[in-house]
Amino acid sequence: MKLADLERAMWRQGCRKRTPDKGPHTKWICPCGRHRAIIPRHREISALVVGNTVKGLACLEEGWLA
Repeated sequence: MKLADLERAMWRQGCRKRTPDKGPHTKWICPCGRHRAIIPRHREISALVVGNTVKGLACLEEGWLA
């Protein structure tokens, strides 16, 4: 999956970046503020990282990434 597509989907769900763009990863926080996801800054994101992101942002409705 492309990084831009994943970030766009997270923005649409109300997630926001928690840290400024520094370092090799970006930390995202969900709208409720209790869940987070750490995304590497590669153009292509592996299926494992995408799966961990979906699990990590557990408060989002099922199928939000579709």
